[in-house]
Amino acid sequence: DEFLNLPLENYILTFDDGLYTQYKFFNEIKKIKTEKYFFISSGIICPENIKQDSEYITCVQAHKKAFNGDFSNYMKWSQINEIDKTKNCFIGCHSHFHMRKTAGCVECIILDNQKMFSEFKNNLEKMPDSFCFPYNYDTPLYKEILFKKGFNKFFSGERIDIFDI
Repeated sequence: DEFLNLPLENYILTFDDGLYTQYKFFNEIKKIKTEKYFFISSGIICPENIKQDSEYITCVQAHKKAFNGDFSNYMKWSQINEIDKTKNCFIGCHSHFHMRKTAGCVECIILDNQKMFSEFKNNLEKMPDSFCFPYNYDTPLYKEILFKKGFNKFFSGERIDIFDI
């Protein structure tokens, strides 16, 4: 709640990982008059039939739970689609596996991209054109592969953390 009182309209806002708590505050977030990007890792989505956990936890904590099969701290595709249909809100890709080591391994990038493209095509019915590198770890190779696939907006370590405002 405290962050919603900051002059956020002066920034492009980015939200990583598709945490359910981002959706929980979506009615307030969408009122902020600026572009908002929600970067989704397509392999870390809460199934539609699972009850979501609205407790605020960090991305690291949510990842640990997800990597053990508990996706309750993440958004569902229906919620992601709702965000995508909202003015000044954009869905971007954030990989499929959200692995730290993917950026330097061509085979890993190709496999990750294939799964990510398939999930977005099947569940969002379009391919986003923006990408945020997991852990803000980008390389020219990774960026070039995505650029050739139609991505034209890239986000990584140049972003400012909300806690630094």
